[in-house]
Amino acid sequence: MTISVDAQLSDLRAQLVELAAERDALRDQLAGDLPTATRWLQRKVWRQAAALDDLNRRVSTQRFVLRTLDELGRSLTVEEYRAARNEIANIELRERIDDPDTA
Repeated sequence: MTISVDAQLSDLRAQLVELAAERDALRDQLAGDLPTATRWLQRKVWRQAAALDDLNRRVSTQRFVLRTLDELGRSLTVEEYRAARNEIANIELRERIDDPDTA
């Protein structure tokens, strides 16, 4: 898999911004400004939780599709995908599997 130069630059910028924010939070902590450092850490945890949730949703969707394809031995139509998704009894799991119209 090849990553474009623009994507690499974007990733590096994001890492630089994150490191600068972490440096500032550590400075705040050393200066005794614990509320500011704590707020930064809480925002970081929320960002990571959101990223993990997104990844878990994608994995759930991929597992669902693979299991269904394995049972059928062929690709799914959108209608079949939606029908199979709607048959999942566990509401929380069903909501984690992407709707084909929004994917």
